[in-house]
Amino acid sequence: MAQNEQPVVRAHDISYSKRSYRSFEFASFSVGSGEVLAVLSSSHAAARDLLLAVAGLVRPTSGSLVVAGSELTAARALPFGDGARLPRAAAGLGVFERIAPVQGACTVEEVVAREMRLRGSRGSAPDALPLLAQTGIATRAGEQVSRLDPASRARLSAALALAGEPRVALIDLTDPFVSGLSANDACGLMASLRAYASEHALAVVVATGEQRAAQAATGILSLDEPAPLEMDSSADEVMA
Repeated sequence: MAQNEQPVVRAHDISYSKRSYRSFEFASFSVGSGEVLAVLSSSHAAARDLLLAVAGLVRPTSGSLVVAGSELTAARALPFGDGARLPRAAAGLGVFERIAPVQGACTVEEVVAREMRLRGSRGSAPDALPLLAQTGIATRAGEQVSRLDPASRARLSAALALAGEPRVALIDLTDPFVSGLSANDACGLMASLRAYASEHALAVVVATGEQRAAQAATGILSLDEPAPLEMDSSADEVMA
């Protein structure tokens, strides 16, 4: 990030709780263009909620969260006008269980091309192959998603998050979709993401439970993990 350039994402003491459910607490971080932030957490729910907050799908209940110039914290966001919501296509999501799933019967190329169309890529049939090549999954382009190994699933999730070149890409390596991903494969993906973020000047946030993978990013946010007092319902309510 250039010296005078504002971060794409800037958070100060953000927390999220709902009724008797507590998720992340007092998280402060920033991510600039060309940077990759690793959110290190053993709690899938807390990591997922934080990434969804950056996407504008979960509203932090305290603190300040500014993404691409929009304030997204519930207590600070304006009810109408500027700051009320994140601009369309500003944030790209990888695979998130129940929130941004992927159809197992489709091919890798099909699901990424569809995501590119949804995010406004030019042309009725966008070419997904260059993005698949840069994320290291071009050789699996014609395979069904259901047949992919964990390493390829993680790279597909990354390609989906990067589709359409959003301001910030959000990838959850704690999601069940990539269950079984090895530390070595997570580190390899992180290296690919750093190269892509630098070349395309976008911010990337990756949730992971692997210390080695987190150390391969340009920055690390370690989350406290308060135990939820009841089953989290936020992921279901996002789709309501």
